[in-house]
Amino acid sequence: MRPQQVPQRRQRPAALRATLCVVLGVAACAAAGQGAAANWEIAPRVLAGYRYSDNYRLQRPGGETEVSGAEADALVTLRTVDPRTNFEITPRVRATYFPDESDMDSTDYFLGARLSDDTPRRRTGIYGDFSREDVVRSELPSADIGGDLGDPQAVDSGRILQRNRRDLIRITPYFSYDLSQRHRIELDARYLQADFDEQFSGRQQDFKEANASAGFGFLMSERASLMVRARASQYQTTFDTDAYGGELEWNYDFSPSSRMYLRLGGQQTKPEGGESDTNVIAGVGGRWDSPRNTLFLDLTRTVGPIAAGTIVKRHQLRLRMDHDVSPRLALLLGARASRDEELKGAGTYPTREYAAAEAGLEWRVLRALSLTATYTYRWQEYADEPSDASANGFLIGIVYEPKRPQ
Repeated sequence: MRPQQVPQRRQRPAALRATLCVVLGVAACAAAGQGAAANWEIAPRVLAGYRYSDNYRLQRPGGETEVSGAEADALVTLRTVDPRTNFEITPRVRATYFPDESDMDSTDYFLGARLSDDTPRRRTGIYGDFSREDVVRSELPSADIGGDLGDPQAVDSGRILQRNRRDLIRITPYFSYDLSQRHRIELDARYLQADFDEQFSGRQQDFKEANASAGFGFLMSERASLMVRARASQYQTTFDTDAYGGELEWNYDFSPSSRMYLRLGGQQTKPEGGESDTNVIAGVGGRWDSPRNTLFLDLTRTVGPIAAGTIVKRHQLRLRMDHDVSPRLALLLGARASRDEELKGAGTYPTREYAAAEAGLEWRVLRALSLTATYTYRWQEYADEPSDASANGFLIGIVYEPKRPQ
C-alpha cells in the first residue's frame, strides 16, 4: 500500500528554476554559434475568443461544473533562419475568465526552445519545454497531436477533484551520425519532471523520468531504413522504478515531410520492492502531407509514469486531419483515445479509459486575420467508479497570425 500524503504547498517550483537555467544555456549556445549576423524571424499568434463547457472538470453525472467566458491565447516564436544551425524559442500565455465560476479561472504559462545543428552526415540538437498550467488542462489533454510519431508525451491521470497547478519540464537531447551511406548510429535521452503545487495521494503527485537509448540503423533503400535500439529508464514516483528494453523500428520516407513507421519491442519494468513486469512496447503510424491535406495517425503501446504517482501501461491512438477547402477555408478533425492499466503490484490506480475529439473550421478573412470555431467532446471512465463522465464544449474566436505556416 502507498503511504498517505498530506497536501503540501510549495513556495517556489523547483522545475521553474531548472527550466530557466536550461533555456538560458540553450540561448547562450545558440548565440555563440550564430553570432550577431544571424537572420531572425518573428512569428506571433494571438487568439481571443469565447469558451463554453457543460462539464469543465469532467465529473460524473450530478457533479458537473458549467463554465462560459473569455479566453485569450498568445504566443510568439523567435527563430533563426540558417541552412545549418537553427535556434527557436516560443513563450506563450493562455488565460480564461469565467464570470460565473471565478474559481475555474486560470492563467497558464509555456516556454519552448529548440537548438539544432545539421551537416550532411551529422544531426544533433536539444529540445526543451516548460509549462505551468491548471490541472483541468494538464490532466485532461485535448485532441492536439502533442509529440511526434511514436512519442505521445502525455502523462495525465485524469484525477482533478481539487484545484491545483502543475509545473512540467522536459529536456530531450539527440545525436545522429552516418557511419557510411547505409549505416547510422543514434543516441537519444530525455529528462522529465512534474511538480504540483499540492500533493494529493493517488491523484496528483510529483514524479520524474530519465531515459536514454542507443540505436544502430541500416538504410535498406533511398527511402526505407531499419533501426535497432536499446533503452534504459528510471522513474521516480511514490516509488522508484528501473526499466530496460529494446525495440526494432522500420521507417519509410515518402517525402521530407511525409513518413510512416512500425515499431515492436519489449520492456522489463522493476518497481522498488515489487515484482518485475515484462511488457510489449509497440507503435505504428504515419504522417502524410499534400498541398491541401495533412493526415497524422499514430497508435502506440508504452510504459511510463503518470501524474497519479504510479507506472501504467498505456494504449493510445492519436488522429489529426486538416483539409484546406479553399485558400480561405480550412477544416480540421482530431481525436485522442487512451487506456491505462497499472503495472501489477505497483499500487491501486484503477484502469482508466479516456477519449477526446474535436472538429473545427477556420475562415481566413484577411491574410493575417481569421475566424475559428471548434467543438470538443471528452469522455472518461474508471474501472472503480459506477458511471462514466462526458463533456461538450466549444471555442469561438478571432486569430491574428501574420506569419502563418504554409
